[in-house]
Amino acid sequence: MGDHLKFSHHLKGAEFDGAIRQTFLGQAHIAGTGPEGKTCRECSLWCVIRSVKDHTGQRVTVHEPPGYNAESHKLAPFELKRARCNYRIANKAKRNVPHYAKACRFFEQNENPPLPRTEPKAKTPKKAKRAKVKHT
Repeated sequence: MGDHLKFSHHLKGAEFDGAIRQTFLGQAHIAGTGPEGKTCRECSLWCVIRSVKDHTGQRVTVHEPPGYNAESHKLAPFELKRARCNYRIANKAKRNVPHYAKACRFFEQNENPPLPRTEPKAKTPKKAKRAKVKHT
């Protein structure tokens, strides 16, 4: 819960601040102000942006899903990694947001959102190593 917005212990909870308490640092706007039932995972702005060279040698910006946590991850194995909300706002916190965060009002539907996963991919069988034979 350390990634949520911080409140002073002097402030008292109110019935209308639930959405603000669910907002993560790095989100473009207040959580839950977007379409009902949507999450950041389904937004086209929630991604990893990389600059790569194409076949002509030109630099191209690529938007990619963040990938998955390893099996050894202590908190959430096989879960989608956090990614940055790439909506341009001056002085916005540059923090990664989890995939389950409620969508904000700047939500843009991603045509191919990454799928959440709780189990590892089915492993493909490895090729058998050929035994080394010594020729005498």
